[in-house]
Amino acid sequence: MNRGESSANIHPGDFDGITYQSVGDQLSSELLAWGPETVVNLAWSGIPDYGYECSTANLEEQIRLFEQVVAIESVERVVGAGTCLEYGAHGGLCDEKETAEPTSFLAWAKQSLRNYLLLATGPSQIDVVWFRIFYAYGPRQRREGLVPSMLLEAASGRQFQLLNPDGAKDFVYIDDVVEAFRHAVNPDSPPGTFNVGSGFLVSLRDVWNAVVRSVEGRTDEAAILAPVSVEASDSEIYASLERISESFGWHPRVPLEEGIRRTWLAMNDAGSQLHDEDCSDE
Repeated sequence: MNRGESSANIHPGDFDGITYQSVGDQLSSELLAWGPETVVNLAWSGIPDYGYECSTANLEEQIRLFEQVVAIESVERVVGAGTCLEYGAHGGLCDEKETAEPTSFLAWAKQSLRNYLLLATGPSQIDVVWFRIFYAYGPRQRREGLVPSMLLEAASGRQFQLLNPDGAKDFVYIDDVVEAFRHAVNPDSPPGTFNVGSGFLVSLRDVWNAVVRSVEGRTDEAAILAPVSVEASDSEIYASLERISESFGWHPRVPLEEGIRRTWLAMNDAGSQLHDEDCSDE
């Protein structure tokens, strides 16, 4: 949460700057007295559990949180983190104007939260910015994530087992995602639902090859991570960036190969231990 730039205090007087509590807990009186103007919500527990119980528990906690948030008179804007999975079985280019039909409980819960926010904030005229984030990766990602688990396998000298090497994802580096949120908290920026991705697909085979190059410390300028052709991408989803580019002037800046390299360097700096583990394909 934050206040306007004209506010004298960055944090409430009795806060150290960071506090911890469960999402659905009663907000503290100190926080309410502080008068936050913008609320950014990134909370979601249990990932990668996309099942019914975890998803509904998260949704219920989030609703309890925002029942309180919308009642705070000072709040003018809410920024939320959705998921590209809200597009469900849709294949190809995903446009925010299209009707999203989730096919997983996680996506249903995220979209339900978005719909709740739009309804709950209507009477108070609170702006809602909702990001449908595609396959974000980067430093401090959970080790079971696709890119970190690939890096660990490559560093151990093992071949990563790709069930579908020709499968493809729209990857977006964490710094670019953060930049999108930085634009969103600007009170002069427009509200709405926006995709956050790279705008193209890269095959998992090419991602693995880039991972191996990063681990081996070599660069190959000729090895360009070429986007998957439009004809071959009908079964995979990737982001239309037209709306977010026009509204925020936002474009992804970090190429995938560079993002993988930065992720590997960060894992080394953090002293990651290389050991056998189960790897997720997400």
